[in-house]
Amino acid sequence: METKIFSYTGTAKQTGYVGLIVTFIVLVSFEASLEVLLITVLVPDGMVKLVVHGLHTLLIIFAMQLLIKALFVLKTRHRLTESGLKLHYGPDFKAEIPFKAIVSVQPAKERPLSSLNIRPSYEKKKQRLNAVFSNKGQVLLKLDQLYNFRIGLFKGGLADEVLLNFDHCEEFLAAFKELKATPPVENKAKVVTLSSPLALQAPFRPLNLPLLSSSATPAIRTEELTQHYRSSGLRAVNSLNLSIAPGEIYGFLGSNGAGKTTTLKMLVGLLEPSTGKAWIAGHNMWTEPLVAKASLGYVADRTMLYERLTGREFLSFLAQMRGLERQEAERRIEHLLNLLELKDKANIPCRTYSFGTKRKLALAGALLHQPAVLILDEPLNGLDPLSSHRLKELFIELATGGTTILFSTHDLATAEAVCHRVGIIHRGELVAEGSAHELRQLAAAPDLESVFLNLTATQYEEIAL
Repeated sequence: METKIFSYTGTAKQTGYVGLIVTFIVLVSFEASLEVLLITVLVPDGMVKLVVHGLHTLLIIFAMQLLIKALFVLKTRHRLTESGLKLHYGPDFKAEIPFKAIVSVQPAKERPLSSLNIRPSYEKKKQRLNAVFSNKGQVLLKLDQLYNFRIGLFKGGLADEVLLNFDHCEEFLAAFKELKATPPVENKAKVVTLSSPLALQAPFRPLNLPLLSSSATPAIRTEELTQHYRSSGLRAVNSLNLSIAPGEIYGFLGSNGAGKTTTLKMLVGLLEPSTGKAWIAGHNMWTEPLVAKASLGYVADRTMLYERLTGREFLSFLAQMRGLERQEAERRIEHLLNLLELKDKANIPCRTYSFGTKRKLALAGALLHQPAVLILDEPLNGLDPLSSHRLKELFIELATGGTTILFSTHDLATAEAVCHRVGIIHRGELVAEGSAHELRQLAAAPDLESVFLNLTATQYEEIAL
C-alpha cells in the first residue's frame, strides 16, 4: 500500500473562500425561511400557493447544491505519494499520475474558464484538463503523452496537460522535486507465470502498435479475483491478478469452461466476485460502480438488442441513457454506422439482422460514449473474414488513441497478430501471461497454438488418468 506523504488543498487561499461560502449558505437558509413565511402569508391559498412554494423550493435546492458542491471542492485535497500525484477535485474528479508520466511542473497564472469552478473543465483544443478554483497558486503539469481523464460520468477527454491550484504552491513544488528524485520502493507484487518469472525480451509490437507506457496507471486491474460456487464447490475463477495498461490490447485465451466469461462478467459488474477486487479506469467496480461503468464499453457473448427498434433507434436510445446531447449523439451514431458498415441496415428492425450484423451493432453501442476501456466477449464470432479483418484494424486504431481493449477469444491467430499481450486461463487460473513472442520462448513452441496446447496438456493428462 502506498504511503501518504503530503496533502494539499487544491484551491489557492481556500480559507477565505470557505468562510465566504459558509456565509452564503447561512444567508440563503435565512432568506429561504423568510420567503416561505412571506409566501404563506401573502399568496392566496390554492393551486397558486402550491406552485409558488414548489418553484421556490426548487430554486433553493439548486442554490444550496451549488454552494455545498463548491464547499466540497474546497475541502478535497491533492496528495503526493512515493509513486506520484493523486488528484482529487470535488465529487467529480479523481486521477492518479505516476512520476514517470510527468515531464515538467511549473508555476502558471491563467484566468479560469468560468467564475464558479466547482468541477474541472476540459479544453479539447489545448488537450488540457483544468482543475482550478482561482488564478492564484496555479501549477501546470505537462505529461509525456495523452492520457484519458474522466470528469463525472460522461465528460473529459485525452489530455497531456493538467492545470491545478495549490494553497502552498512553493511547498508543493519543493516536495514534488524531492519525491520525484527519490528512487521508488520496489514493488513486490506477485507476478503470475507458469513456473518461473518470464525474462522479458525487447517489447513486441503486433501490427506496428505503439509501445505502451509502463508508468501509466492500469486501465484494468484485478486483485485476487475469485468466483466460488458453493453449491457445487466449483472455483470458476481462482485468485486472478491482472494489470492492463491504457492503450493495451489484451487477449484472454482459454478453452470452453476455463473461466473467461465469468471473469469478464465480474469485471463489468454483472457478477459479484466471491472475494477479490476489480478496478476499471482506476475505479473500484463494486464501491464506485457508476463511475467505473461510465468508463466502460461491453459486448457480451450473446448479443442483447431491442429487436423491435431499428439499428439507428437502438443507438439513439443508448445515447439518451448515456446522457449525450442530441446533436453530438447524432454525429457519433452517423460515424459509427459508417465505420462498422451498418448504414444500409440502420433503418430496418434489428430482428432482421444476421448474427454478425447484430454483433457489429452491439459494438457500435459499446463505443457510442467513447469509453476508456472496452471489454469484449468473443467479438469476432459470427463475422465474415472481411468484417473480422476490418474489426481488428479498428481495435488497433482505438488502442492507438488510448482505448484499452480486453477480449476473450478462441482465435489464436488473431490474438497473436493483434494483442500486445495474451493471458492463458485454464480451470480458473492464469497459467501464463506475456507477449506472443515471450510465450513462445517460455513454452519452446513455434506458434501460439502450440503454446496453448503445451501449457494446458499436463492438466488434460491428469484428467485422463
